Amino acid sequence: MVFILLSLSFTAIVLGYDEDKSFNLVFCPLGYQNHEDFLKDREILIQGLKKTKPFDKFNNFKFWDIILSKAEQSEIFKPTRSFPPLMVRQDFATGIANHIKSIYKLIIIDAKGSLSCAELSSIDKFSLVILGRNRYANKEDFLKGFLHELGHSLGLRDECISCEEVEPGPPNCAATREEAERLWGDLAEKDLRVNYFSGCCGNKGYIRPTIASFMNDTRKAADYGPVNEKYIRKELRRLKQ
Repeated sequence: MVFILLSLSFTAIVLGYDEDKSFNLVFCPLGYQNHEDFLKDREILIQGLKKTKPFDKFNNFKFWDIILSKAEQSEIFKPTRSFPPLMVRQDFATGIANHIKSIYKLIIIDAKGSLSCAELSSIDKFSLVILGRNRYANKEDFLKGFLHELGHSLGLRDECISCEEVEPGPPNCAATREEAERLWGDLAEKDLRVNYFSGCCGNKGYIRPTIASFMNDTRKAADYGPVNEKYIRKELRRLKQ
């Protein structure tokens, strides 16, 4: 079920709202000429997420749509030269939280954009996810790009080598072999996919747990990989506590 928030006034159509600790994803279109196109794109992401491990075993989602006029979009979202590349008006973000009475992830689908990114965060904090729709050649690429950025919003780091270098850290990028063994050594002993592979967070010397995952090369990956899935499951359980 998708809940709907309407415009800056935050007049809401709330369908069966209850105060529990759901995983709230708020989808907001930017630059779409046709709202139906946005709804189709949003549905690709929702249905794909529900079929992706470990989210496929989680049934406490709440999905929300924001409906904004073009004038409201220009008032709320301002381009920046820093990260993230869009500044979101604070009263807008706070107003959504007040309405849904929960922490959420704001998913902006930019119909005309080609840049995708997300703030490195955790499941119990607000974070912004931006998807540049023009970046993706097909529905599969679009879904995988979303899953990659959503992973960042939950705390997963880039497992790429040829990307901008950033600080490594748990759960999926270790600075040393010793740290990697502490982080995922238990899975390395049980799962043939898990090992200590060179290259993570833009540095060949860092260590990642699998050859390919959604946090590395999304074109070649089929899932998040055992280490990342274990971490996400733990975060989803923590959400319910």
